[in-house]
Amino acid sequence: GSFVERKKIALTWHYRRADPEYGAYQARECQRYLQNTVTKQWPVEVMAGKANLEVRPKLVNKGEIAKRLIQEMEEGNGGVEGGSPDFVLCLGDDFTDEDMFRALSLSSLSDEHIFSVTVGASSKQTLASWHLLEPADVISVVALLNGSADAGNVGAVSVVEGRVPDSRL
Repeated sequence: GSFVERKKIALTWHYRRADPEYGAYQARECQRYLQNTVTKQWPVEVMAGKANLEVRPKLVNKGEIAKRLIQEMEEGNGGVEGGSPDFVLCLGDDFTDEDMFRALSLSSLSDEHIFSVTVGASSKQTLASWHLLEPADVISVVALLNGSADAGNVGAVSVVEGRVPDSRL
């Protein structure tokens, strides 16, 4: 029930179709083994995700990309006339997205301009400033930012407005 996905810069072992307990056990064992061998020989990291384990180069992750995009904008190479972006919306639903949230929080951008949003259970530990429960809420947030109202989605409205609207309680 498991398989290996070959990406351009990473290898990911997926075990979501395997027995859940045995898959999780094998992932822990494999992660421990890789961290004691491969990561000591090469500049790679092992990331545990949602029913997957990924090996990737340390300096190639979403946080590094976010950092470079901000630097390019500040230097005037990103279409902005030599300044910081006024609005950054960064959404993610996986552990690997925490690299982006971390990079944005450590950047020179004002917190007022950064909207980092994680998607998933409200108990989820995250560096993101905001939280959406369902992937469908992401579409609603983008629609609201585009001027389209989604009256049925309190979660998305609360992210955009920073509060739960009284009329929808």
